[in-house]
Amino acid sequence: MSLRKDLAKEINILEMEMRELESKRSRSMAALMEALVSKREPEETELRFFRQFSAEIEVKREKLIELTEQLKNLI
Repeated sequence: MSLRKDLAKEINILEMEMRELESKRSRSMAALMEALVSKREPEETELRFFRQFSAEIEVKREKLIELTEQLKNLI
């Protein structure tokens, strides 16, 4: 039972972290879209942030899938 609680807690933390990262990535995406619409080169820092946030989200998503599967197997 303790393992289930620990997994559920870790899943909840990962979901909150992903929401925060997605929010940050959205801000970078908005800056990139603004550059596209304005027909100018996007800032390199915005590109770097977007890629970094996307990579972090992907890692957390994979971990979330793994933990969810572990939790399903315990139930």
